[in-house]
Amino acid sequence: MRGCICGALVIIAMSGALTGCKLVKHDAQASKHSRDAYASAGYDPNAMVASMWSSKILPDVEKRATDYPTLRDAINADPDAAGRKYGYRGKDDSAPWNFPTKLHGKIVEVDTQSSQGTVGVDVDGGGKVDVIVDIGPTVLGTTLRDTLDFISFESFRNQIEYAQFGSALNSYAATHVMKPLSRDGLKGKEITVTGAFSYDSSAQQPEVVPLAIAVGDKP
Repeated sequence: MRGCICGALVIIAMSGALTGCKLVKHDAQASKHSRDAYASAGYDPNAMVASMWSSKILPDVEKRATDYPTLRDAINADPDAAGRKYGYRGKDDSAPWNFPTKLHGKIVEVDTQSSQGTVGVDVDGGGKVDVIVDIGPTVLGTTLRDTLDFISFESFRNQIEYAQFGSALNSYAATHVMKPLSRDGLKGKEITVTGAFSYDSSAQQPEVVPLAIAVGDKP
């Protein structure tokens, strides 16, 4: 009888120990989530982008930008070789190549009806759209973020902050680069753009997100 009582006490003790372990694990996870939330509380992606735009982001893209006709020929010949020479895609080999570029041409198509407004640009005088350029007010995707070779996921504390930085880049470009652009009479005008595009083999033309844009009448 005494042996049975002792055995029962051992089982109860072991059960308590296991329960204690679960509580400690739960508390540790809760503490980690609390620390992450606290660490992210002071993060301001819009302020970060604003502080870097003129001093680092724009100069970096301008320095690495390649004239679009050169890019087009290189991509048509070998997209991966063109990416290694002119583009950037971080460490993920399955991600698309992102190309900083400069282009100049004539606006031959205009779409200002959708929230993601665009213009179609003829860069070689053929009279057809060679490149699509975003003019806002909405900018989608992560092209701007993924083009920057000095920014990566490792630069941030978590995936949420990384995504927020990409959204802040799009917002800054939409507000400070695209919004000042007059929408009146765009068709037929000359346009000069410094920007970036993500390579998509299924797209007929690349879609460039501008970091600098200028429009004027054809000389």
